[in-house]
Formats: sequence, structure tokens, C-alpha cells
Amino acid sequence: MKKKAPSLKQGDVVAIVAPSGAVHKDSLDRGVEILKSLGYRVKMGKSVQKRYGYLAGNDIERAHDFMSAWTDPEVKAVLAARGGYGATRILPNLDFNVLRDHIKILVGFSDITALHLAFWREMRLVTFHGPMVESGTDSSLSVPYNLEGFRQILDGSWRGGELRMPDEAEEGVGPDERPGEGPLVALEGGRASGELVGGNLSLIAALCGTRWDLDTDGKVLFLEEIGERPYRVDRMLCQLKQTGKLDGLRGVLLGDFTDCDPGGSSPSFTVQEVLEQYFRGTGKPCIRGVPAGHGKYRAMLPMGASVEIDADRLTVRFLEQPLST
Repeated sequence: MKKKAPSLKQGDVVAIVAPSGAVHKDSLDRGVEILKSLGYRVKMGKSVQKRYGYLAGNDIERAHDFMSAWTDPEVKAVLAARGGYGATRILPNLDFNVLRDHIKILVGFSDITALHLAFWREMRLVTFHGPMVESGTDSSLSVPYNLEGFRQILDGSWRGGELRMPDEAEEGVGPDERPGEGPLVALEGGRASGELVGGNLSLIAALCGTRWDLDTDGKVLFLEEIGERPYRVDRMLCQLKQTGKLDGLRGVLLGDFTDCDPGGSSPSFTVQEVLEQYFRGTGKPCIRGVPAGHGKYRAMLPMGASVEIDADRLTVRFLEQPLST
């Protein structure tokens, strides 16, 4: 049975953890101040500002931080400081028999996809693919569109309905500042509904064949990626196709594929051509340009919530409230 965490109130405690890469202090401090401005109290995990190579502490430290935050009765939401790499390494060290007794909000994206997949597989918990705490002047919670979506989800004022797209005039974004990121485009027409699953393509591929392997049957699959050449995106999509992940799904939403240019002088497809090769002509609706991923705009997507996509009308509508009240 699907589980939903309760929404937050002013004064509630949110915990910041770093399950993946080492954290940048200045960016973290900016994000913490934004959280406090929303009226939340902040608890920081002990390993958040540690550094162990490219990780925020060793695997045991990062897993212990996550377990401590999730089982702390005072904490109502657990927020990832950043992504990077390393969340898959802590999964075997998380005791899901203990974790499933505590229902809380989980927010993050990129490498945090590993946790979204694990929590869906182990607990059927609706989690949120959304902004992380590290925030620059033009990224994550510093962007009005991202912050407003984040706030509305956490305080329970967004109860489902159509996914709001960025108002680029309001955001002060010029017409050339989002190359290849929108507006919404249909790669395959039609309409479908199902529970939304997915996240970062690399993490989904990495967890194939593991205990936390993503079940896409009857689902709407969301994908995004950063920093992968088109042939690598091709290879990962080929893996999903050959393991049957693309067979039983009902529809596809594609977010930002940031910095996925061919590079060099060798012949190559573009990443958009690769996506078309896998998702055009399938008979399953597919919409590209969802404002989520590593681009400037990072919508809060409730993973596990029922969604309806209409590739003919170019709409994405969530059919249920993502949090309990």
C-alpha cells in the first residue's frame, strides 16, 4: 500500500544529510538560510561537512547520518544537501526494517535517485525529486520557481493538479537562456496515466539487477541526465530496453539532459536524436522538456504519485495529493 508523509508546519524540524558527494559549505549555508526563511528549524547531519575523497564521509558515516535523521522523532523531512556520487554505496547499510516504521518527506535528485528507488521498492513511500539544499545565486532554491514549488509541496498547499511550468518572463530569463530545455514537446502522441517513477538515468541503470531494481510495469517513467555523451545515454537506454524496462511502461516524461553534447570531432547523434530513437514510434505517449533535472528549473515531482500525461495537449497532471494532511 502506498504511503504518504504528513505536510510540514511552521517551526517543524528538517534534517540535512549528505548521502553522496562532499558538500560545498558556502552553497550549503545559503540553502540553510532559505530553509530558515520558510519557517523551518534545521538539523545538520554529523557527516555533512566531512570529506572522504569525493564522498561526504565514509559509507558507514553517511548511512548512520541518514538512519539517525530518518528515525529522529523531531525530524519531519529529510533533505539532501547535494548529489554527486555515493548514495548507492550506502543502500546495503540502511536498515529498511527500521526505516519503514517512520514516514517522512524525502527530497533530492540526481544521485539521490538511488534513495527514491530504494524507498519505493522497500516502503512504497511517495518521495520528491526536487531541489537540494546547496544553493548558488542562480540554482536550486535560489530560483523563485524552484523555491515556490518546494514550499507548496512541503506545506501541503499543493494538492495535485497540472504541473506548473516556469513563467520565464517572471523569472527574468531571456529566450536564449534555456537552449534545448523547453517548452514541452511531444515525441510520441497519446494519453496515459500511472504512478510516476524514475529519476536520473545513470542511477536507474546502475541499480538494474539489484534488490532496488526499478519496476516500470504500468508506470510513467521520468528520466533526466547530466554530463553524459549521447553514446553513453544510448548505452544506458539500450540497457533499459534490453532488460524490459521500456516494455510495460505506460508513458514517458523526459526532463533536462544537461551538458550531454557530443563533444570532439567524431561523428555522433545528438542526445535529442538518441531520445527520439528510443521513444518515437512506440505507441506510448512521451513528452520532452519537463522542467526537472540539472537545468535551472527544478520542479518538485512526487515519485510514486499517480500522474496523467497528455502528449497531444502537452499537459502533465497529478491525480492525487502527494502528502497526507
